[in-house]
Amino acid sequence: MIIVSDTTPISELAKVEHLDLLPKLFGKVLIPHGVFNELQVGQHPAAEFVQNLSWIEVVKVENQLVVEELQKSFNLHLGESEAIALAEEIGASQLLIDEKAARKVAMVRKLPLIGTVGILLLAKRRGLLDSVKDILDEMQVKGTRISDRLYLQVLTLAEEIKGQ
Repeated sequence: MIIVSDTTPISELAKVEHLDLLPKLFGKVLIPHGVFNELQVGQHPAAEFVQNLSWIEVVKVENQLVVEELQKSFNLHLGESEAIALAEEIGASQLLIDEKAARKVAMVRKLPLIGTVGILLLAKRRGLLDSVKDILDEMQVKGTRISDRLYLQVLTLAEEIKGQ
């Protein structure tokens, strides 16, 4: 299974100390240089460990024209553009990406997607988590925006509340 990740899923999982879910679920995770660089600047919670994680492989995107087109045509950030381009180049099994605009572009390009919330649901289904709700609550406390609708939908899918 070949997995490519954008910055946000790595950052969000690191914030709540569940970055270990990625190698448990997927083994190795590929990130383009743009994502690696984004994880090194500012306050990204993953910055301190991303350089030393054996399960993250930094990969060069060969087709820079696609990256530039994604940035110009869809106003995507470098990391998002490189993650989409890399996923296409290598035929990734999953693209880990959260941003709405980038997800729309990736869907049009027929890339298989999963986001941070999807990772939590998959981890729960595989017995790696007892509670998705606890992690969602912690993410919200640490600044992650999750709409009420998505929150309820995820907890329903996680079978932590009854369907509405």
